[in-house]
Amino acid sequence: MAKIYVVKTQVGQEENVANLFEKASKRTGKIYAILAPKELRGYIFVEGEDIETIKRIIRHMRYARDVLDQDIKIEEIEHFLFPPSAVANIEEGMIVELISGPFKGEKAKVTRIDDAKEEITVELLDAMVPIPITVRGEQVRILKKEED
Repeated sequence: MAKIYVVKTQVGQEENVANLFEKASKRTGKIYAILAPKELRGYIFVEGEDIETIKRIIRHMRYARDVLDQDIKIEEIEHFLFPPSAVANIEEGMIVELISGPFKGEKAKVTRIDDAKEEITVELLDAMVPIPITVRGEQVRILKKEED
């Protein structure tokens, strides 16, 4: 049965090691999945048949350092598999700056949040008449938690 192992790498070379594991998986057929999360430096996760296979493979890799002796459960790395919502840190009343689209550079106040669609509704602060504008969560940058 396949298990997930943690492979130590040289910091900054995680993607290179993951690519080398991909080539090795095509050769050996004993590597099933590789995960190199951007947030985690110096480590990648490799799902393989056994630890000996992984140790044998990294012996010939330039930037791979070692394999941790114990395998880990999928629940421990699940948070790397599902990216956080674009509106997770945004709350109503916050002051944000639009970073793309026709109103780029404008400051606005968040009036509504739609978690399902990952959209927020804002009102431009410098507008004469407050017009609600709906934008994607990744199109804004948080400036202040609450309006002064």
